[in-house]
Amino acid sequence: MSKKSRPVFRSKFEERVYEDSTHREIGAVYEPYKIDYTVPELTKRYIPDFILPNGICIECKGWFPLKDRKKMIFVRSSNPTLDIRFVFMDAGVRIRKRSKTTLGDWATKSGFMWANETIPQSWVNEKKNKCKKRTHQDVHHRLYLTGDYGDYTWA
Repeated sequence: MSKKSRPVFRSKFEERVYEDSTHREIGAVYEPYKIDYTVPELTKRYIPDFILPNGICIECKGWFPLKDRKKMIFVRSSNPTLDIRFVFMDAGVRIRKRSKTTLGDWATKSGFMWANETIPQSWVNEKKNKCKKRTHQDVHHRLYLTGDYGDYTWA
């Protein structure tokens, strides 16, 4: 932006403050850069669709918007020993209209086990207490969101 060009303001008030600071030669710069911040943690509740007798949580999904995908990442990071698995109505559906990533691809990339249409008998037959060897200290939701969460080990 050259010295004489004028910024585009988000409100009339910002424009008035800019005019005043320019008139008074304060030297204030309008929106020169972005600042990152963290939203404080909120406690929410998750209710699994089904829980198998062996403790495996089953989440059934047809439509799976971004906010719900993020929620499942947060649920897992807050409960690292919980075994959450997905049963998709159609795992081949794309996560967004123009995305090449399918629901199955997303689940695999995010470290979730998944199946298409029905709960696999192998999941039902798994022994009880088969859970991830992770603690809250090992898990951080921001790492999950970037996909940098490492491999899972099973008991």
